[in-house]
Amino acid sequence: MLISTLLALSLSAADGHYPAGIGESPNPDHSEETPVVVELFTSQGCPPCVEANRRFGEIAAREGVIALSYGVDYWDMFGWEDQFAQPAFADRQKDYIRAGEASRVFTPHFVINGGPERLRFTRDDVPGRVARTMPLTGTISLARISPERLRLELDGPLRAEPAQVWAVTYRPGLIVVPIEGGRNEGARMEHHNTVAALERLDDWQGGGYTLEFPGPAEGFGLAVLVQDGSGGRLLAASRLHD
Repeated sequence: MLISTLLALSLSAADGHYPAGIGESPNPDHSEETPVVVELFTSQGCPPCVEANRRFGEIAAREGVIALSYGVDYWDMFGWEDQFAQPAFADRQKDYIRAGEASRVFTPHFVINGGPERLRFTRDDVPGRVARTMPLTGTISLARISPERLRLELDGPLRAEPAQVWAVTYRPGLIVVPIEGGRNEGARMEHHNTVAALERLDDWQGGGYTLEFPGPAEGFGLAVLVQDGSGGRLLAASRLHD
């Protein structure tokens, strides 16, 4: 089934919203101004990812959480091609692996605020870790200045090594995909805040900084992540609110 058809059916059914009652803040300090970022590397061919994606949806609904789900392509060899997977997303995961505790890529792989720890997924460990994570407090502002353009502003101490500034375009809300082959054949997999594109915008040397760049297409969300080098911890993050 084509991605466009899946998006139309799923977004019309879900209307881009999450169920009521699971959006409570996990921590009084988590907010849109001081968020925690949760990245998930997942695959439609990975059996544990069915449950992990579902739990990720609950995390994504929490106030003050920027949740981004990346499809990786290395499960495609087992009989089902993940429509949302891109090599660039697997490359981002490999950066985290090189910086962290794991010896090879794996799914489901959760990364919180860019931390390189190898988190073992169970129903409660990742949500609990998110709730205990201190928020990002970097000085950052992201706003629309015209229908097509965005302005990013950063401020902070000068840096010996530049930080990386990433734009992450994603499909907000819930998409449900029926899996028709591979190890998850017959399952219906949830996808939440599914990343569609990843672009390195610039390097930031610290100090006051302003960048204008094109906004996402209609129906897509955008988050900006400021990262302490490849696979490094996040320094600041914001997402677009229209």
